[in-house]
Amino acid sequence: MSDAVLVAIITGGISLLGTIITVVSTSRKQQLETDKKLAVMQAAMETMKEDIKSHNGYARMFSENIPAIKQHMEDVDRRIGDLERRAG
Repeated sequence: MSDAVLVAIITGGISLLGTIITVVSTSRKQQLETDKKLAVMQAAMETMKEDIKSHNGYARMFSENIPAIKQHMEDVDRRIGDLERRAG
């Protein structure tokens, strides 16, 4: 084997090794960034879930109280009508 071929093989091998190290390093960095973004998204989802539970609780409370409020308003309207008839 000539010296030129040997130098080309060694240079190519070192270049290949450098490329492999760069690709692995970049891949690890991207994976860490992805993991961080995923953790942030999961935390945001948990917060939204709690907000939704709270909202649903209020919605349930209001939907359960609406019939009572309607009944109370009907009673108030009836009493006002009675007072108007007595005064008139």
